[in-house]
Amino acid sequence: MVKTVLIDSWYATKRLIALIDNLGKIYYCPLKKNRLVDDSGGVKKYQKLE
Repeated sequence: MVKTVLIDSWYATKRLIALIDNLGKIYYCPLKKNRLVDDSGGVKKYQKLE
């Protein structure tokens, strides 16, 4: 059974990452500079990558 997913930044969309996360998988992917991220679990607003 697959536990970890490695994806390219081109595929790093909110929809796909949410699907992988909901499946309980660990995922690794580089993020493009124009992406917004939230690693606070929804406590903080999305922030620009720097």
